[in-house]
Amino acid sequence: MPDPRIARLNDARFTNLMRLIDEMRDRGRSHKLEYPNVDPNDGGQIARALFLLETPGRKSVASGFVSRCNDDETAKNMGRALDKAKLLRADVVLWNVVPYYLSTEDKNRNATSAQVRAAIPDTQAFVDALPSLEAIVFCGRKAQRAIKCLRVPRTVTKFETFHTGAQAYNHQRCQKHIHETFRKVARLLYPDVYPTTRGKT
Repeated sequence: MPDPRIARLNDARFTNLMRLIDEMRDRGRSHKLEYPNVDPNDGGQIARALFLLETPGRKSVASGFVSRCNDDETAKNMGRALDKAKLLRADVVLWNVVPYYLSTEDKNRNATSAQVRAAIPDTQAFVDALPSLEAIVFCGRKAQRAIKCLRVPRTVTKFETFHTGAQAYNHQRCQKHIHETFRKVARLLYPDVYPTTRGKT
């Protein structure tokens, strides 16, 4: 049975992003690269906060979506942290600085610095397609390698934290930093709900 989310990718909130993703697929087809979709349960191009991770995992390819609903620890921890910060799904979109699947059935591969740099034009195009953007969260060291290469509007606040994969999230210090960072994003987006106390972040 087809995933009902596929049809929803035709909604106006996703047309520009899906056009970009389809262009990426066209360029990567000769190399048999796999590019998952954004999740239409999230905000798409009206999102106010972009959460950037490293590269799609196996479950993203299996489901066809970069999503907190995927059946892996990274997705589950991401969903847990977003919910804990009370960030609305309509205000969030998830993506990767290397937007295609790197691993194989036999080997799990991390993105190299060269691959992150090579994907910067695609990441930049993704950022540029989000006119309501107020925050970008770079999750993990690999994602953070893209920071200096991206042109981010001055109105957009950049945050850095750990990757939500089990290797970091299962450490109390890293988990605490992730949750604190996501709460900072929530305070930025919802100042009436989370009033800022002088001297605190």
